Amino acid sequence: MIKMDEYMKRKIKGKKYIGAGGTRVVYDLGNGYVLKIAKSKKGIICNQMEVNLYKSSLKPIKKYLAQIIDYDAAYRWVTMKKYDRKFPNSPIYRRELMKIVKKFLGNGIIPSNGVGQYHKPHTPNLRLKRNNQIVVIDYGGFKYDNK
Repeated sequence: MIKMDEYMKRKIKGKKYIGAGGTRVVYDLGNGYVLKIAKSKKGIICNQMEVNLYKSSLKPIKKYLAQIIDYDAAYRWVTMKKYDRKFPNSPIYRRELMKIVKKFLGNGIIPSNGVGQYHKPHTPNLRLKRNNQIVVIDYGGFKYDNK
């Protein structure tokens, strides 16, 4: 378990708890952004993956990744844009997700099972932008294809 320092405690004081996964806790900062805080070393690895993937991706890929605004140099936390619109688990959107997954794979990025299994996606990891474009809000479990 990673110890929360005073800086992080101040950052989340009075902020709305959104939820937690196995490795991270998420808070709504109330300003259109969320804060993902690592709970463990694995959480740090997930934060680091998100930062590295977001920073290194070109526009055709980056547009499908939740925007990262700020992060801790040690990857203990990441601040991302908040996307509220739920992913509609319908055949049309699953087909669109399939195309996105193929774009990721074509660019050497292996999506986590929750996103990569587009026939049965883990919808909490997906949202829609205002223009109805799918955006992945949790890509900490993605991997680079090291062929």
